[in-house]
Amino acid sequence: MYLKPIVLNSLLKKTEVYLKECVRHLSSNQVSAALRPFYFNVHPDLFGRYPTERDTNEDSLKQLNMYIERLLHQKPVRPSRVKFYLKKQNPQEHHFETVNISLAQKDIFGALQSILSSCNLSTEYIDKLPKPLTVQKQQVRNHNSTSANNWCEDLDNLFRGAAKPHEREEDTLKRWLKKYSAEAQERSKLCQPVREEIARLQSELCQKLELKDLIWACGWGTSHFRGCLQSFKTLITHHPQEMKSLKNRTVIFGNESGVSLQGHVILNSGEVRHNWLDLIRNLERYDNHLKRIPALQAALSRSLCEIQIAQRLFRPELLAEAYESHLRSLTTSLGNYRSRNKYPEAWPECLDKFQLVVEGNAGPLMLSPSGQFIAPSSCPISLLVSFITDNMEEARARLDKHGNALEEEKLAIAKCIQKLGLSALGKDDNVTPTQMTSCCNRLLENELWMPKDNQARIWVTHYYSLISDGEMCIPWNWK
Repeated sequence: MYLKPIVLNSLLKKTEVYLKECVRHLSSNQVSAALRPFYFNVHPDLFGRYPTERDTNEDSLKQLNMYIERLLHQKPVRPSRVKFYLKKQNPQEHHFETVNISLAQKDIFGALQSILSSCNLSTEYIDKLPKPLTVQKQQVRNHNSTSANNWCEDLDNLFRGAAKPHEREEDTLKRWLKKYSAEAQERSKLCQPVREEIARLQSELCQKLELKDLIWACGWGTSHFRGCLQSFKTLITHHPQEMKSLKNRTVIFGNESGVSLQGHVILNSGEVRHNWLDLIRNLERYDNHLKRIPALQAALSRSLCEIQIAQRLFRPELLAEAYESHLRSLTTSLGNYRSRNKYPEAWPECLDKFQLVVEGNAGPLMLSPSGQFIAPSSCPISLLVSFITDNMEEARARLDKHGNALEEEKLAIAKCIQKLGLSALGKDDNVTPTQMTSCCNRLLENELWMPKDNQARIWVTHYYSLISDGEMCIPWNWK
């Protein structure tokens, strides 16, 4: 029996949607990690004495970042070419290498491969990442002439293949450290002068602007942090009046630009300093968003039986402007729901012992490891109410455990640093206290595996990587 064309077309559309959902795309953090070597060679701050080359790289970086952003969001791109000047390892006076990079790839993997290869940089990090499944529409349409049973069987096999991740043999920690610990130590020694200069610049800039703090929170290496600090210092020199508005603020170099819920000024480390200046000149507008948030949180809390409105415990700084929009959206939906419905009788009169985190439209509806209810601002209220009802007891149990987990994590980190002779030990925001504690305890149990007396700097995450400044990234659940 054959499928009718209208039925087949409907199935084809569903197939394409399903495959898009099954494909594992790179995260922005993975893209940043892959492009670190490239940014270290082309960043405009490396060309301070050469304005022509600096301006060229600034303009090209803007185009490149826009291109990467569109690929990450699966938007169409227009092919183009950009020109970069690369600083040589042992440059002679005003001696650079010029490279033209084609921005014509339609997928993020191909784009990263093209960018790095054009500059003769290693693609080892990308090569080890799971590759996305690429399925041409024609492959699906070729089933038009098959029977319904065969077509559905083949489609089912295709789905199972799409959902199965790319598998490869994982490194063990012992093998990985044996391979890279000596190189990490050498890189760390070479980068020590850079770290010392960063500490000097941080202290100088905080004192000059009367800042509360100056923080690096974007995940790139120390060389890039130094470049950002130097650019920031240049802004102070050329625009001293505008920079006075940062007094008593905390400035964070991150992956976005804006003002956080804590009032911190966040500057995108990948942008040029003129963009930073625009934000600083308009701080009053950003602060207005921040001032409206307490009233919106209070209104949302009242609408949901006095539940605490909180933020995720393990995530980067949240921008006030976007958060205000999320709060308004969910509060409006709650108002519409309450005009027609009542909350379940099983609910206590007050939910002030529980916490609700409001996120963007694409966020998940879930219960976090710390016991917080996490809901997207577009979540249907009937679904949110059912989810809270079903998970109330589990949320209470997780909230009770969370305080103890934080204390255990703090003790485990301190013990690791002391017993293993580490210079630093940190973690990604998405590594929970329980995961970090488990990682630290296993490191202590197997301390002979760790390089001795070299002041290693360890960052706990979900993958292995050696950063240019000698920091070693290891997965929390290492083998």
